Amino acid sequence: MPPENVSKPMTDTELEAWESTRDLEAELIESARQMAEGQTSVVYSPVIAARQASGLS
Repeated sequence: MPPENVSKPMTDTELEAWESTRDLEAELIESARQMAEGQTSVVYSPVIAARQASGLS
């Protein structure tokens, strides 16, 4: 994941360097494990509420 203390978007060069170090397979496996173990939470926002109220979601 990108550094949490970032206050501005990364430049294209910084983003490319960060993405080149990622192990997407490991991230996906970890995410699936967390979901299977119920370690996830659902985040609701006003946008989600509006989409559900309008029937878009």
